[in-house]
Amino acid sequence: MPRAAPGEENAIVAGLRAGDPEALRRVVELYQGRIFALIYGIVRDSHEVEDIAQEVFLKVFTRIAAFDGRSSLYTWLYRVAANAAKDHLKRRSRRPALPLEDEAAIRDEGEGPAGSAEKEERRRLVREAIAALPTRYRTILVLRELEGLAYSEIAAVLEISEGTVESRLHRARARLKRSLESHAHG
Repeated sequence: MPRAAPGEENAIVAGLRAGDPEALRRVVELYQGRIFALIYGIVRDSHEVEDIAQEVFLKVFTRIAAFDGRSSLYTWLYRVAANAAKDHLKRRSRRPALPLEDEAAIRDEGEGPAGSAEKEERRRLVREAIAALPTRYRTILVLRELEGLAYSEIAAVLEISEGTVESRLHRARARLKRSLESHAHG
């Protein structure tokens, strides 16, 4: 996915601060796909992703003054999106969670065409296991495994230390592994 070059990022930030809708259009153009994927990975409801993403981009436009430049615009945008998705989950906490639906979100190690039914079952089990994780573990897995962010980027997005990223990611993977193993043996 494309990211703004440093010079372009500075121009975008200046445009946002000036209230230029073209700057917002450029932010959406550059980051919409990744923001949608991040939000989906956290809330697991494809029907709500667009609304949350619109809220995120509106916040970016109206609250650009809160961006202090200590991180990249990209990192700040991810933080805004992750927080919006987590806030959404808090608001709907009494509603049942929906399983992950995005097949592309789960990495396929590839077997021959003969194993497609097995692969589909494995995908379903992984989706269910990820969906059952607590939000903080699901979020960290989405940022690292699906979005490919570095530990330092995850730390900036979630406003936690890199050590916390490492330990939370370890715990998330362990929980996911235990869940999948218990299903395989049960």
